[in-house]
Amino acid sequence: MDNEDAASQVLNILLIIVMIVTLAGITVAFVFGIGEPVVKGPTASILVKNNPESTGIIDMKIVHAGGDSIKAGDWKLSIVEAGDPPSFQIANTDFRVGDQIVTTNLTDGTGTYTITNTAVYTTGTADTLKSGIKYNVQIIIYPFKTLTVDTIIILK
Repeated sequence: MDNEDAASQVLNILLIIVMIVTLAGITVAFVFGIGEPVVKGPTASILVKNNPESTGIIDMKIVHAGGDSIKAGDWKLSIVEAGDPPSFQIANTDFRVGDQIVTTNLTDGTGTYTITNTAVYTTGTADTLKSGIKYNVQIIIYPFKTLTVDTIIILK
C-alpha cells in the first residue's frame, strides 16, 4: 500500500507541474500577443536611377515599377549624401505603379518639403544633386516600419 500511495503522490505532482507550465505558456502568449494575426505592409518594387531624359541637369528618377500602391501619408522619402543620417520627409500623394519621381533636391535642407509621386519640392533651401557624388535613397512605409528602398546611387 505504501508503494501505491507514493506513486499516486508522484502522479499528482507531475499533473500539477503540467498544469502550471500550460497556464504559464497561455499567459505568455496573451502578454506578448503571440497568435495575433501579423499585418504585413505593402510590397513594392521601386527603382532609383539616373534620369537619361535630362540634359544639362543632374537629377534622379525614382520609379514605382510594380507591386502595391503606397498610400499618401504612409511613406517617407530620404535623399542624402551617402554617410549622412537619413532625413525623411513625409509624402503627400499615393505612390502607384508607373509613378516616377524626378528630382534635383536632397531632403535634408531647411523649410517645408512637399513629396509627391512626381517630384520633391521645398519652400526653403535644399541642396541640389551633383555629378559623381554617392547618394543614399531610402523609402520607409512608416505604419509598418518597412524600409522599402535603401540604395546608394552615383549620379552622372
